[in-house]
Amino acid sequence: MKLEKILDNLNSLEKNSFIKIIDNIIGNGAKNSKEIDKIISESDKSGLKNLDNVVISKIFGLIENEFSQLIKTEFVNTSSQLDILTDIIVRDGNCIMKQDWFSRLYETEIKTINRKTKELQKNIEDPKSEISESRKRDYKIYKYCVHTAFHNDIENNRENKITDDELSILLTLSKQLGLSQEEVKLINYLILPAKKAEIDNVINELKNLGVIFYSKKTSTIYVADEMVRVLRKIRGKEVADKFFRRILRSFREPQINLICKKHNIDRKLSFEQKIKEIINEGISFTDVLAEDVHKDGTNLSDKKKFINDLWSKNLRLSPALKGTTLEDKIENILAYFEAIEKDEKVGISVDGYEKLLTELNETLPKLNGQVKAEFEIQEENALKSELLLDYNVKPRDVLDLINFRPFNIYQSQRNKI
Repeated sequence: MKLEKILDNLNSLEKNSFIKIIDNIIGNGAKNSKEIDKIISESDKSGLKNLDNVVISKIFGLIENEFSQLIKTEFVNTSSQLDILTDIIVRDGNCIMKQDWFSRLYETEIKTINRKTKELQKNIEDPKSEISESRKRDYKIYKYCVHTAFHNDIENNRENKITDDELSILLTLSKQLGLSQEEVKLINYLILPAKKAEIDNVINELKNLGVIFYSKKTSTIYVADEMVRVLRKIRGKEVADKFFRRILRSFREPQINLICKKHNIDRKLSFEQKIKEIINEGISFTDVLAEDVHKDGTNLSDKKKFINDLWSKNLRLSPALKGTTLEDKIENILAYFEAIEKDEKVGISVDGYEKLLTELNETLPKLNGQVKAEFEIQEENALKSELLLDYNVKPRDVLDLINFRPFNIYQSQRNKI
């Protein structure tokens, strides 16, 4: 749901934390201050809190970089669990949640992390585990560095925390070691175990940071589409999960297995489960296309050909993918997905979308459950166009969930959308 629409649904008190953050950023000299001042001066109302929600949305777009930097500093706080919470709210479909639904997702995430950290520690120590010795070495190097960054404060009688400089070094180290977002998170929580916090405190923390809005009247959490994109970038997720899934489902299983092998994902899982794990691991989209999907020793020309074929044959897009270097080509794919995510056009009329959902529901009775599960939607009937558009789920996103076969009756519709 767009920021403007969320603000329309809230009272002034519920918007207050967000407005204060914007006001502070402007007061500290935002980069686009002149343009912001012009927008405010052209309005008939005085004070940020009195401005139209359309205007507030425009101003947020102009201070997005400063806001992003503000949120990044919060990741230094080792007790905030902001990485866990961010990973929940940026998932497709989690932009609108009831408090009890968010509470269940949060509790499940804490349990999953604690289970996975134990499994990871066991696999690192077990000489017979499937993790290669070189990968174990990578894990141990990163783990020792995190341990030092966190515990060196104790030796100097300071508060335990990871400083900005230490965090910057750890991020560089994790990238050079080729660790996924999930691998980094699990190793971090090996050093400082994740503990479940009170859900009211969690919501207040996120609200005061300005990353969510909360309506007490309806017990509903809102995360604006604009905010989701900011948070994804902070977490290093270059594209929405639904687009990553679209790419991965176009690969052959041996290519998926190459990615799984590098990131310690069980290759005995089903094709769909492996794709889900790759996405959940937070593996870099760029790294997948540039390195992980290719066999060792693949030359640059073959990698470029693979990317070109992915664009023209797998995704069936035209004209030909632009870019001289491999990096340029991948950047252009990222730009394509960013553009279609921001595009408010549905691809077909809203009535047409509703009709498509009705026909799909009649033909594929399990699709409603599949959409609910994939996008973590709480409502009983998820196959409603207005509801799905609020979640930024468009017709193509729904059709992507269907296992297509040659001559599938919906194949032509998918290609048009």
